[in-house]
Amino acid sequence: MDRPHPRVIARQTLYEGPFSVQLDELSDSDRTYRRAWVQHPGAVVLVPIQGDEVLLVRQYRHATGEDLLELPAGTLEPEEPPEETARRELQEECGYLPRVLRPLLRAYAAPGYSSEVYHFFLAEDLVLSRLPGDEDEDIEVVRMALREAQALARRGMMGDAKTALGLLLVP
Repeated sequence: MDRPHPRVIARQTLYEGPFSVQLDELSDSDRTYRRAWVQHPGAVVLVPIQGDEVLLVRQYRHATGEDLLELPAGTLEPEEPPEETARRELQEECGYLPRVLRPLLRAYAAPGYSSEVYHFFLAEDLVLSRLPGDEDEDIEVVRMALREAQALARRGMMGDAKTALGLLLVP
């Protein structure tokens, strides 16, 4: 059963950059209200497997004030298919090109305030192939036994939700 959606009667862009922050004025049958939300092009999340190990990246995340251990990930470029983004990001962040790329899941990151969609991929049969990374990234590649990483995720010790989910998607 489809319910009628509120109508956007006004939109203001509060910030424009790699993503934008929008402030919408909405109207439904009996009220008018405002919602702020993040308009995001989407991202890929990779679970790169080499033997019995997974490749993770450790990087400082300013919003948390911490170094986090994460799966390699990155934002889609305009008109770039997620598979191409996945290959590029793994080369930039870890120095490998996956010969095998398998879709695992497509899911919203935080639908309460963002349009960002994560495209999760299993990356296998990795070959050395480095592309220059982003200037603002200081990434350390960390190899860990897949089972150990999955155990940390199950115990709630992976602070990044997309990383915990990606690890738990792999049988």
